Amino acid sequence: MPRWAQERRDPSLASLKRRESVKMEEMLVSLLLPIVTLAVGNRLSADRFVRAAKRAYVRAAIEDAFPGSSKLNYSRIAVITGLTRKEVSQTVAQIDGGRCQFMRTTRGQRALEVVRGWRMDPRFHDEKGRPAELPLRSGRRTFAALVKAYARDVTPMSVLTELVRLGAVSRSPSTNTLRLLSPRAHKKGDAEQNMAELARLLGDFVSTINQRHAPDGPPAFFSFKDSMLTLPQQAARFDRVFSSRAAALLDSFDQWIASQPRKPGRRGGTPVARVGIGVYLVHNDQGGSPPRDLSGATAGKGRLVRRASGRPRSP
Repeated sequence: MPRWAQERRDPSLASLKRRESVKMEEMLVSLLLPIVTLAVGNRLSADRFVRAAKRAYVRAAIEDAFPGSSKLNYSRIAVITGLTRKEVSQTVAQIDGGRCQFMRTTRGQRALEVVRGWRMDPRFHDEKGRPAELPLRSGRRTFAALVKAYARDVTPMSVLTELVRLGAVSRSPSTNTLRLLSPRAHKKGDAEQNMAELARLLGDFVSTINQRHAPDGPPAFFSFKDSMLTLPQQAARFDRVFSSRAAALLDSFDQWIASQPRKPGRRGGTPVARVGIGVYLVHNDQGGSPPRDLSGATAGKGRLVRRASGRPRSP
């Protein structure tokens, strides 16, 4: 008996299907909400978001159904995505140009990565936990060290020139130190950096969860912990302690990479795999005015903190 006939004879089956559909949509809303919140903050319209979503659907369908193939079947992509053949054809024509533009955008953002590291990394903070004024080169905590940590193979002076152009940094002639200015001066560039960084990190995060990058070996480690705290000083202590531990863990990654052997007679050799480790801290204040919860759950008091951890594989 066809499924539609079963649902017609058994109304409870149709009702169950509707509930499952609503539940799936709610999960998708929860998944998209952080991304859409960032898009709204950057004043991206729903129309642009929908166009981008269609391109993402088509790219995902191509990678799933035609991996490594240059010949595409638009009808099959339309069946997979639910789009019309005309929409598929128009979207495929836009994809290659969009990829090139995305690569140009991400390559030009190293200066803003330095700004983010200056704000977030406790190694470059003062005793009050704010971004410290940094000398250019002299001393242990310097602008040159910051650039080395977050911009890799570009020179400190080239990064400084770009940050001064963006109005993100001021230089004191008397002390020869650099000070990070208010983010309002470079809000547009920072918004672009946030979107590009989210796209890259979210892709890595989902890939790790799906275990797609290690089909023949043991799955990559993934875990997280959270807890409810009731005192403000506990949450502040969490931020101080685990920010320092997170920075030390990422620094140990750099040291491990530097210690690995290279192919003799060649600089670096041909890459065969991309590896990495991600650490994030979550600190959600839930005191005062609780966030609006459209699912009907009761908002609790205190602070929610989460830890995501990675376990390095054996060297």
